[in-house]
Amino acid sequence: MTSRLTGFGVMLGSMVVSHLRNRLAMALAVFFLPLWLVLVRVSAYSSVLPFSVKAAGVRALLNSNQVAQLAGMVNAVTTVIGFMMFMTTIKAREMDRRLVLAGYSRWGLLGARFTSLMAVAAVLSLYTALLLYLSLPVRQFWWLAVSLLAATVTYGALGLMLGSLLRGELEGFFVVIMVSLVDAGMQNPTVKVVDLPGLDALPLHGALQSALASAFTPVAPGGYMMRTLVWCAGTVAVALAAFCLRARSYGAVLWTPSDRESASAALSSVP
Repeated sequence: MTSRLTGFGVMLGSMVVSHLRNRLAMALAVFFLPLWLVLVRVSAYSSVLPFSVKAAGVRALLNSNQVAQLAGMVNAVTTVIGFMMFMTTIKAREMDRRLVLAGYSRWGLLGARFTSLMAVAAVLSLYTALLLYLSLPVRQFWWLAVSLLAATVTYGALGLMLGSLLRGELEGFFVVIMVSLVDAGMQNPTVKVVDLPGLDALPLHGALQSALASAFTPVAPGGYMMRTLVWCAGTVAVALAAFCLRARSYGAVLWTPSDRESASAALSSVP
């Protein structure tokens, strides 16, 4: 239990430091999101059109410019958190290996990683919801924040999965961008003309529809966003399996308490 808690604390601290040192991701989160919102607001076509809001069960007349702002921000924030979690995961591989070799629990390390994911997703979701609240006539702020949380957790889990499976950073960037472009592009209500078969199965479908209902209708989206969380559970399960399989080959090495203390001291000196 002690090694599990210690491993949790060490990894959680490492993940927090890694996020803070990732200046590009921090800049994208702090500055790019409001900039992107302003760009969409001043450039997107503005017209009142009928949009299908499935989470509310209605077809409502909405301003296309406002819908484009919401869809664009969902796409932007999910891409940012996907990159953030992928980079921290792929860079922490050596740290994972050393901690497991030092005798720390794999479950403690995994718990720390998912705790950091939830914390980052919560902060980004609240920040994005606040930006949208300042730009749009949001009807249900907290439901909007929860809908964004479902989307960010799902793409954060996707970043964790890719960081556990892929070998290089370029492959991860390419996959995150391609998945985000296809998913958000096909789900964007201002782009698609017809509902193609299978769109309901895409990762962002539930979260985006819930966000639309939260922002523009008085109807609570309820459990509609659970469709997105199914994707989250699947990507988390794959990330868990990949980590456990990778760590199993060296996790059976037994260390004495003095060995563990020496390894931990060495880890603390790793930049």
